[in-house]
Amino acid sequence: MIRTDPAPAAAGLPVVLSFGMGVDSTAIALRWLTEPASRNFPLGQLTVLTAMTGDEPDVTRRLTEQHLLPLLRDTGTRFVQISRTSQRGGYTVLDDSRTPRRLIARGPWRLSDELRASGTVPQIAAKRRLCSLHAKGTVLDGWLGDEFGGRPFRHILGFAAEELRRAERDEGFTAIGRRPEYPLIDEWGWDRHRCEQYLLDTFGEPWSRSACGYCPFSAGRHGRAELIERWRAEPAVGAQALALEYTAMALNPRSKLYGTVSAQEVARRHGLVDVLGEFEEHLRRQRWSVYEVRRIIHARRDDPAAKGAAWRSVRTRFAGSRADAAAALAALTGGGAVTDQYGITRSEIIPRTSGYPAIEMALALAPAGVTDKERPAFGAWWERLHHQADLMPSVALAA
Repeated sequence: MIRTDPAPAAAGLPVVLSFGMGVDSTAIALRWLTEPASRNFPLGQLTVLTAMTGDEPDVTRRLTEQHLLPLLRDTGTRFVQISRTSQRGGYTVLDDSRTPRRLIARGPWRLSDELRASGTVPQIAAKRRLCSLHAKGTVLDGWLGDEFGGRPFRHILGFAAEELRRAERDEGFTAIGRRPEYPLIDEWGWDRHRCEQYLLDTFGEPWSRSACGYCPFSAGRHGRAELIERWRAEPAVGAQALALEYTAMALNPRSKLYGTVSAQEVARRHGLVDVLGEFEEHLRRQRWSVYEVRRIIHARRDDPAAKGAAWRSVRTRFAGSRADAAAALAALTGGGAVTDQYGITRSEIIPRTSGYPAIEMALALAPAGVTDKERPAFGAWWERLHHQADLMPSVALAA
């Protein structure tokens, strides 16, 4: 049932729709723009706000520009597009208009740039979307804080009816003056399927889920088929996923993009030859590096026998052409490097030691661009643990 009157405390407050460009938030925007009875505020109070990761597929841009932007223009609704400014933080306003003409999908920073520089992929083990928080959450909070200065505003989130737990987690966050609302849950009772059907009936074509082409969270049980079709339609999107995973797995073989399944395996299983071809061409164009990767795996604070936090040190030992980097790796390892089924060449210098804290060390060949990095305390911890392991005859350490 639709609420036609806002709560007295919310009447007259600015309304901000967090527009993720996916099915759910688009359904809210569409209904508000075309069905005045579905909202309890004038459109002059509404701001549609989007934070760009820089890696949305082209289909998202096309759908938004073709179907939603004309409605925003016709109604004079404010549309603000922002992006993270750099890896250090901040935000950049890409466009702030009541007559938006295009979706500016790429700002000065892209999430993939950060993943490439860190040699990682989004992590799914903890079920926490830290990449989304980094690329969108903190950026949105920065703009909202500056826009309203702590004054109250209604913050609309597109959680579908089946996402009650997400809404429950979100509603506790009321900083920067936000008053969260979830119309799909609390007012309309619309689940994801209902939103998809509404958009299909209105626009005459299905609305694509909004996600980076390498997002592991969008490729679960229900999203894998759509991911494959997206890669088939846009091979460059799939190739980017394979490239990010390749470097991450070179530095840590446990970094398959989809947990137990690699992006390469997905592409091969489904015959995505164009994706694999673009990926191989990408590797041919790169400069290459030999990376020294050391890792310390601490014990969990509440259980000395359980795995806790892992610290990593990455250092570039050589950079040049692929052939020269391969020769440098062979020289450093005495020819002991091995190429695996994913085409990744590495040498395990120190296999992971037993117990916690544990250490491990490898030399790996991968495209250049990963930034040398280690936390300040890493060196002291490494020296102590390395020395302890060196006293154990069962562990062979490289000089």
